[in-house]
Amino acid sequence: MATRNLIEKIEALPPEKRAEVEDFVDFVARRRRERPASAGAFPRELLDKINADREALFRRHGNIDTDTILRELRENGGR
Repeated sequence: MATRNLIEKIEALPPEKRAEVEDFVDFVARRRRERPASAGAFPRELLDKINADREALFRRHGNIDTDTILRELRENGGR
């Protein structure tokens, strides 16, 4: 639905229904802030720790070339 079309529908509502729509939008926005879709089931603190550890590994070792490792696994299998 186009944004303009949605706005027109909301504007056509009586004031009490507009208030309900505004409350609902606030609820959805608050819920999204509290639990972003990208966070999934993981707590924000855990994701922050994982990202910090990942950055530390990158600083220490740089990019890891996985192409060779993956090619060997495909050709020779695992252990």
